Amino acid sequence: MRVVVVMSYTVPVVSIFTAGSASGGTSQERQARQGNDISSSNLAWGSGFSPGVRCGMTFTALARYNTPTTIDSRSVTSLDDPRLIALFDMAKRQTNNATALYVIYVSGEFLTSSGNVIGMGGPRFKFYNSTTDYGLYGHIVMSDGALNSYGLAHEAGHCLFGRFLNSNQNSFTINDPSNPGSDHSNNPQNLMFPTIPNQNPEIVASQCSTARLSKIVSQNATNSRGKIIKNNLTTMKKLNARIIAKMRYMKKDTLRRRPAKAIMRRSKVR
Repeated sequence: MRVVVVMSYTVPVVSIFTAGSASGGTSQERQARQGNDISSSNLAWGSGFSPGVRCGMTFTALARYNTPTTIDSRSVTSLDDPRLIALFDMAKRQTNNATALYVIYVSGEFLTSSGNVIGMGGPRFKFYNSTTDYGLYGHIVMSDGALNSYGLAHEAGHCLFGRFLNSNQNSFTINDPSNPGSDHSNNPQNLMFPTIPNQNPEIVASQCSTARLSKIVSQNATNSRGKIIKNNLTTMKKLNARIIAKMRYMKKDTLRRRPAKAIMRRSKVR
């Protein structure tokens, strides 16, 4: 009898709701928003949309927190915002520093002082021992404008694309593997296009294979030693600083408006 081994690619999600954020008023609303964002991510990164690939990744809810902190979305200009860092750190303490995507929902339609930015996302180092033995978290912030969209799936991509290109510690990148040298895809129907498609967002093989290798994926995280060598704490801080600097110059993530319930159209990729 032939035994077929099916690989698992699990991405845990921790959701943090600030006061006044859309669908954050009650426990049921928070559960629904987290569930909807995870479902749309599973459509994009799991079953896929034709003519893109079926990637087979699974996003799962690890935890959900509610905080009385109020953060006006227009006042958020980067993931390095001290208010966001405090909430990320709080959630990590609660989860015993679990490897996951940590998603903060803030109140207000758009991020930054102008424009239609609905989300920001990128990796952060959990520990660093070498270019093959390291750990990552995903840090994401989303506004009310990301409600009922593929916003989480897109921001997750920015986190999952974090990797070293070679054995040089300076080779760490968050660029889109389908569009070398750029942080986004150049295909308007691709999930990672800076203006996020409103329905049937595609991913391609290079994006899938890169995301599957991410240290945020549970199966990859458990293969790392997970112990911080003290001499490398300085290196880890430098690597995180480079990610922050890189993200300042990334194209901002906006949303293509879409017909109601379009997100519920399922893929027929085979």
